[in-house]
Amino acid sequence: MRRGGGALILAVLLAVLLCACVGPVRSFEVYEGKAATTAESVASAAQTARLAAGEAADARAFAPYLSIVLSEVERDAGGSEDVFGAIQPPDGRSAELRTQLLALIDRVTAVLADLRIAARNGELGRLEDIAAPLGELGEQLARFVEAHA
Repeated sequence: MRRGGGALILAVLLAVLLCACVGPVRSFEVYEGKAATTAESVASAAQTARLAAGEAADARAFAPYLSIVLSEVERDAGGSEDVFGAIQPPDGRSAELRTQLLALIDRVTAVLADLRIAARNGELGRLEDIAAPLGELGEQLARFVEAHA
């Protein structure tokens, strides 16, 4: 191992441990607030993806740019899902809320992945059609936020 390699491994392990730390949630109300915040974050990613797809449809953006934007929104939505998914639901109501939100987020992230793949393949003409479900999914996320914020 090269000199300094041990320090790098230690730094990576420390970063992983810090990212894995999620404080306990002791009430439905706090858990519900975290769910609403997560839904807002994913809704924002979905809206950004819809805007990017619209730019592609209007020929106002190139494939490399769109590929980066769509990769980042997919990563952001997935990160929000991972952080929320790591929080232990404190009770049965929270567990039901978790199941509901994660199912919705899974549908969003599937569309985001399809958009990223199409953009990387240079299929810009398809992006708007692929992004179409994000309108309804965004509305569902907005309703979720309204109900739980």
